[in-house]
Amino acid sequence: MGCAPAQSIIAPVSDLVALLDRLSRLATPPLLAALTASALLIVLVRNWRIALPALIVQYVLVGIMLARAIDPGVALIKPLAGSLVCMALSIAAQHADTRRAGRGESIAIERIRRIAWRSVPAQVLLRAVAAAVVLTAAFGAAVRFPLPGDARELGLGAYILISCGILLIATTSEALNIGVGLLVFLSGIELAYTPLEPSISVSVLLGFMTLLVGVAIAYLALADSEALAEPEASGGGLLRGRGAGRGAGRGAGRGAGRGVRLSRLLRQPRAARSGPTANTPE
Repeated sequence: MGCAPAQSIIAPVSDLVALLDRLSRLATPPLLAALTASALLIVLVRNWRIALPALIVQYVLVGIMLARAIDPGVALIKPLAGSLVCMALSIAAQHADTRRAGRGESIAIERIRRIAWRSVPAQVLLRAVAAAVVLTAAFGAAVRFPLPGDARELGLGAYILISCGILLIATTSEALNIGVGLLVFLSGIELAYTPLEPSISVSVLLGFMTLLVGVAIAYLALADSEALAEPEASGGGLLRGRGAGRGAGRGAGRGAGRGVRLSRLLRQPRAARSGPTANTPE
C-alpha cells in the first residue's frame, strides 16, 4: 500500500522520459527550425502572453536536443525546470498588469486586442533586421568556431540561443523582457556545456540555477511595476510642494514689502509726515 503513491508518480515520469527519447530521434533540421522560430518570436514580440508560451516550447525543444547527448531522464530536468519558471513569471506578470491597470496604464492583453498597426511595422522591422544580422553571425560562428563535441547541432542551437538572448537583453528596458532574454541565454549556455560534462550533477545544478534566476526575475518584475508608480506619486507631491513654496514666497515677499514701507514712514519726522501747518512757513 505504501508503494502505490510512489508508483503513481514514477509512472508519468517514465512516460515522459520515453516520449523525450522518441522525440530526440527526430530529424535535426526541423528541431533547429523550431528552436530558431521560438527564439525569433520571443525577440520580435515583447508581450509576455506570447513570449512565455514560446519560452515553454523552447525549453521542450532544448530538452529534446539535450536528450541526444545525455540520458533522456537527465534531459527531462530542463523542460520541467523551465515550465516551473514560466509559471512563476506568468503569475508575477499578471500581478504587475493588475497594478498597471489600477493606475490606468495599458496592459499586455489590451496591447494584443488593440494593436497600434501604424507603429507595429516599424518596430517589428527594426527588430527583424537586428535578429537577421545576429542569426547570420550565429550561423557563421557555428561554422567558423565549432564547439567541441560530436553533436554539431547542439553547437548551432547554442549559438542561436546565446545570440538571441544577448539581443533581447540589449534592446529592451523592462525587467521581465530582460529576464526572458537572460533565460534564453542560459539555455544556450546549457546546450553548449552539457555535452562536455554529461553528468546528472551538472544537469541538476543548471536546472537549479534556472529556478533561482526565474524567481529573481519574477521579483524584479514586481519591483519594476512598483517603481514605475513611485515617480508619478513623488512628481505630484513635488509639484504641489513647489506651488506651496511659490505661494508662501509670494506672501512673505508682500509682507516684507509692507513692513519696509511702514518702517520708512515711522522713521520720517513728524513735520514731514503731517505736512505744512500754520506755525511753519510754507
